[in-house]
Amino acid sequence: MNTNRIIHTDRDARVSRAAEELAGGVEKIVELSRRRFLQTGGTGIGATLLGVMGGLLAGSRPARADRAVKTGQFLFPRLRFAVDDETPDRWNVAPVGDVILRRKLSELTNINVSQDPKVVTLANFDELCRNPFVFMTSEGYFTLNEQEERNMREFLERGGFIHADDCVFNCKEDRFFRTYNKLMNKLFPDNPMRKVPYDHEIYHIYYDFPDGCPHLQGVKHGGYGLFEHGTGRIMTFNTPGDLHCGWVCRYFPEEKNIASIKMGINIIIYFLSH
Repeated sequence: MNTNRIIHTDRDARVSRAAEELAGGVEKIVELSRRRFLQTGGTGIGATLLGVMGGLLAGSRPARADRAVKTGQFLFPRLRFAVDDETPDRWNVAPVGDVILRRKLSELTNINVSQDPKVVTLANFDELCRNPFVFMTSEGYFTLNEQEERNMREFLERGGFIHADDCVFNCKEDRFFRTYNKLMNKLFPDNPMRKVPYDHEIYHIYYDFPDGCPHLQGVKHGGYGLFEHGTGRIMTFNTPGDLHCGWVCRYFPEEKNIASIKMGINIIIYFLSH
């Protein structure tokens, strides 16, 4: 499929406007996504692998058959959290990027993707664990309270995955990226975040990125990961180059937007296959 011809379309503009309108109220997003959560059945690699992930995240808590992931749909939830500074780009910046990535993931793979928006919090641990893949982004500094930190660590230890992406506004700054790495190093002091080498599977699992993670703007650190002891699995992946703004398909040349979408798909497929 020629991805060069499917990114900038009139439909993207319509989806963008609809997403921005929907995102006007966080409560509306949460209400909608909970009401329509996993209504339809599905096929594809998500059907098998998400069922496995649901079991992993159940941990020692009793399983609830009526609340388990039965349909195999992949959900792409956004994490809501408090930002410390006055940055305009907070946890809920540009939800249209999520909309476009979900649609491209459905078009370019056989993964059964829910197109519904979803918001989760670290405070609601049970809800968090029903969504084993979580996307987290902002521009600024942030802090979590002690309970949120404990929940984040347990979520990752159970097999959950967080993709953190720095929403860069001032290209000389990397506030979110550095804050996230610092948090992970605090939660896992014996296992610090490390730069992911360019030959790692996450850069080649579906699309090939021989030079590592695409970089759109900001400080060019390269992608960093938390590697699980014993397995080497990446538990969380932190990208400094504003992939999310590439998903929005407004701010950069077409080839950069396409690269950011492809990398987003790689990250999701890596999660689903590990």
